[in-house]
Amino acid sequence: MAYTDNTRVDNYNQKKAVCQMVIRVGEDEYKSYLAAGNFLVGILPPKAIITDAYVHTVSASDAAAIALGTAEGGTEILSVGDSTTLGKTGTFTGQSETGSGVEVYMSTGAAATQGDFVAIIEYVEYTLNTGNLTKIN
Repeated sequence: MAYTDNTRVDNYNQKKAVCQMVIRVGEDEYKSYLAAGNFLVGILPPKAIITDAYVHTVSASDAAAIALGTAEGGTEILSVGDSTTLGKTGTFTGQSETGSGVEVYMSTGAAATQGDFVAIIEYVEYTLNTGNLTKIN
C-alpha cells in the first residue's frame, strides 16, 4: 500500500486571491473619454493569469463598443463589450499570462458623455498568497 506525503512544501499550499482591475466610466470620468479612441487605463502586475473580463453597464452610455487589449486598439483581453446594453456584455478573449506585467488599453467606439459602466478584468497573481492554508485532507 502506497501512502501520499501530505506535508506542505514552503507556501505552495497557501490560498490565492482573485484580483480585479476595475475601469469605471461615469460622470466623473467623462472628461477622460471625450472622443472615440484608445486609452491606457492601467498596468496588470507580473506573474498573473487573466481569468475573465467583461463590461457591466449600470445605465446606458454612448461610449458604445468597448474592447480591452494589451496594445492600442487591441482585443487580447476583451472584445464586443457594449456600454449601451444594460448588464454584462463582452467576449473574454481567453486565459493568458501577464509575464513581466502588461499595459491595459480600453478602446471606445464613441465619446462618453452619459451613462455609467465598468470594465472588469479578473486575474490571479499566482506567486502571492493570502496566508491561509488550503486543507489537504
